[in-house]
Amino acid sequence: MRRKFIYIMCVAAWLAMMAKARPEVHPVTDDAYGVTNDAHGVGVRINGGGRNVYFVFSADSAFEGAGYALDAMLQSGCKGSFFFTGRFLRDTANRDVVRRIISEGHYVGPHSDQHLLLAEWDDARTPLVAADSLMADTRANLVALAHSGVDTAGVIWYMPPYEWASKCHADVVRSMGMTPIAPTPGILTYRDYTTPDMEQYFTTDSIYRQLLGYESTHGLSGAIVIVHLGTHPLRKDKFYYRFPQLLDTLQARGYTMERLPRDNVCR
Repeated sequence: MRRKFIYIMCVAAWLAMMAKARPEVHPVTDDAYGVTNDAHGVGVRINGGGRNVYFVFSADSAFEGAGYALDAMLQSGCKGSFFFTGRFLRDTANRDVVRRIISEGHYVGPHSDQHLLLAEWDDARTPLVAADSLMADTRANLVALAHSGVDTAGVIWYMPPYEWASKCHADVVRSMGMTPIAPTPGILTYRDYTTPDMEQYFTTDSIYRQLLGYESTHGLSGAIVIVHLGTHPLRKDKFYYRFPQLLDTLQARGYTMERLPRDNVCR
C-alpha cells in the first residue's frame, strides 16, 4: 500500500509542478540529440549514427582515480562527462579536482544531492521517492553545482543515483529541463566496483575484454560507458588503470571520446 501511495503521489506531484520546474531552461527533446531511451524513459544511447563514445563518471564519496583518468584524457585529447552529488561537491576536499574538471572542458552535471535510491531493484522499478522529494533533492544538487562554478542553465543531462530510475522519475527530470541518462545496457564496465569477496566479482581484465567484445559485435557508436573512479579499498585491481589503454584502443578503432552534447559554462 505504501509503494502504491508513493507512486500515486509521484505522478500527481509531477503533474502539479510541471510549470514550475526550471522555467529558464527549455527541456531537451529526445530528438534533439538522437537519444535512445530504455523502457523506463532513461536515455541509454546518444546520436547512435556517429562514431562518438561518451564516457561518464559519477561520484558521491570515493574518487581517488580522478587525476589518473583526467591525465589520460588530457594526453589523448578526449573529453568525458562527470556527475556529482551535492554531498560530494560540498566536501572541500574535492574542490580542486572539480575545478580542474570544469577548467579542462568536461561536462559536469547532477547525480542527486543525497544519492537517493529512487526505485526498488525490481523489474517494475517501483518508486521509493515521490516527485516532490526528487525535485527538491535535484534543486539542492543544482545549487551545489552552481556554487562549484557550473552554470546550471547549461546543465541538460542528469544521471540518476545508482544509474537507476523509474518512468515517473524520468518524467520529473524532463520537467526540470534535463534528460536522464544511464550506461548503455550490455556493457559491463559498471561492474568495476565489485570486490573479490562478492559472489559476482569481475576482474579488470574480464571487464576490458567484455567491452571490446561488445564493440566488435554491436559497435559503440553513441554508447554511454561508465567508469568508476572511486572504488572500495578491497578492490586492488582498479579498472581505471586500464583507461589510457582503452582510450588508445578505441581511437585506433575509429572512435572519438566526447563529452555529452552542449557544454557546461564555467562562471
